[in-house]
Amino acid sequence: MKYAEDSLLNPRSMRIEKSFEMLESLKRVNGGYLAAPNPGKPDGTGRYDVFWLRDIMYATYANEYLGNMDEMIESYELVMTIMLKHKIHISEAIRKMPEHRALHARYHPNTLEELSPDWGHHQLDVLGLFLYKTGDLIKKGHSVLKTSEQIELIRDVMQYLFTYRWETHADYGVWEEGPELHSSSLGSVLAGLTMWFDDGHYDYKYSHEIKLHKIIPVSERYFDTGPEVLKKLLPKESKTRDVDMAQLSLIWPYRIVDDNMVNTILNNVESKLLKEKGVIRYDGDWYFNSKGNGSVGSEAQWPLGIAWLSIVHAKIACWSDDLNKSLEHIKKSKEYLLRMDELCIENAIPELYSAGQPNENRPLAWAHSFHIIGLQNFINTLEIIRQRHNVEITEDIKVA
Repeated sequence: MKYAEDSLLNPRSMRIEKSFEMLESLKRVNGGYLAAPNPGKPDGTGRYDVFWLRDIMYATYANEYLGNMDEMIESYELVMTIMLKHKIHISEAIRKMPEHRALHARYHPNTLEELSPDWGHHQLDVLGLFLYKTGDLIKKGHSVLKTSEQIELIRDVMQYLFTYRWETHADYGVWEEGPELHSSSLGSVLAGLTMWFDDGHYDYKYSHEIKLHKIIPVSERYFDTGPEVLKKLLPKESKTRDVDMAQLSLIWPYRIVDDNMVNTILNNVESKLLKEKGVIRYDGDWYFNSKGNGSVGSEAQWPLGIAWLSIVHAKIACWSDDLNKSLEHIKKSKEYLLRMDELCIENAIPELYSAGQPNENRPLAWAHSFHIIGLQNFINTLEIIRQRHNVEITEDIKVA
């Protein structure tokens, strides 16, 4: 079926092309992506033209969704290079639980040296994402562990998590704030360890059976009380936050919670955090708060969250065998993607809107990654629904 050039159903979507151009504008020759082109102030405050490991890993997802496998592997290998370069932090932590030192979150885009020692660097979600994505790529047939040093790095990351007692010790989480025990961080680590434990939880995702535990065995002791701690903390993000945008990661990419909790988290985010120009990170967020630190009702609104919600709804549509439920969620996914059109500034997605105005951090790398994933995932999910139910779906998401 032929679709209009501006149709979200068009496999050659111009939205994808424009968003990908923005993402590529942030790419460096080594395969990394700047968080945003903003150089900050002369003293370094507000600098965003650096590498965040999390941003680069989500950019690998965007390239993978578009079928750009060489680019995807190039970026993944850069993350591996950075972690190997600074592996000493992990090795030292295995011998003695760290109090301040940890694998850094930010790196110079050229030298790959660490930046900002005074920072909330201990972010368990990054390590969970790294383990999860590494296992995911191997299960898809990609040869990403080529040396004994790389295999040792994966083993050391797992041992680091065990030594640190990831399920009981606080971290700084996705938003680099805390320290506190975050359900989004716990879920990320649990997903990463579960991927390597090979207990069948993620078998539905892969067409070939590849046993990761034959590469690196994962002991049950690594899990210990983790699942129970996460279950007890949910549906809250932490003791101080009833709901947080970061909890969407428990649905995608990880799908580490059951269907009831998927619905609870999604409903909480949409009912409590969803605003006109994006999703606020949490109630009372201080960052770019238009009325001052911690003022409820004036939190910055992140377009990233709109794209994230689109991905989540499309995933739920894909997971369901009920045609009506699938159509309901894919229609919601489409609504969020259309909202993204209104939030772009000359095709660039800003980090956030404060008092109705975009901030200077645009284009934002991981926002464009999520936008690209959302657009392509919408098309992919529609095709899955068509084939599963042998139906044709119209432009307004109805069965023809």
